[in-house]
Amino acid sequence: MKDGLNNRSQSNKNIIYDKLKYKTVVIIGGSSGIGQSLANLCSDQEMKVFICSRNLNNVDITNKSSIDNFLSDVKEKEGKIDYIINTAGLLIRKPLTSLNEKEIIDSIDINYTGVINTTLSSYPYLKESKGMLINFTSSSFTRGRANYAIYSSTKAAIVNFTQAMSEEWLPLDIKINCINPERTDTPMRRSNFGIEPPETLLSSQEVAMFTLSAMTFEHTGQIYSIKNDLNS
Repeated sequence: MKDGLNNRSQSNKNIIYDKLKYKTVVIIGGSSGIGQSLANLCSDQEMKVFICSRNLNNVDITNKSSIDNFLSDVKEKEGKIDYIINTAGLLIRKPLTSLNEKEIIDSIDINYTGVINTTLSSYPYLKESKGMLINFTSSSFTRGRANYAIYSSTKAAIVNFTQAMSEEWLPLDIKINCINPERTDTPMRRSNFGIEPPETLLSSQEVAMFTLSAMTFEHTGQIYSIKNDLNS
């Protein structure tokens, strides 16, 4: 039985490699956390990987022109873009009345307006390549959470938006899906919740591994939930 599982795992790896090698992927928010882990995995598949973030190369998803310029540069270098993956997000864990105006605006702009900007900027490239856009939500989208009401509500909006856009883009053969990981050990989570028992969290590597597989799926409009078996 163990040999059978190993053979199947190797077969899956071969399928992923065959489908993704030499493809061009842009990972927004790829300088840390899940995005960084995913960038490393994509490189292992011999994909042409381009990562961007506000800290890495001053790409700001709250500014559509910033995304437009970066994608245009990638297209000029590679001739096409097959995948665009947006892992950027902002969690500020405070009661709403404790947030200042800038924190409120940044939370909405990065978590939701940035998704809209990325989608609009992605359209001409993914239409040409019949490619895939992947968004990220959070398990908190299913229920509003005290002390991060804006984060939870913007993550719910991303799910609804992804489903709607998958229908709009279906005739164009553009796929758009969403990854919904449970609590994941990332720098953003640690800055808000401190150090937690590692066995209660997904690792960024685990989430990245599933995302890599999802890039080979033929589905669109899907919300893929990744769970830690210990929390089930």
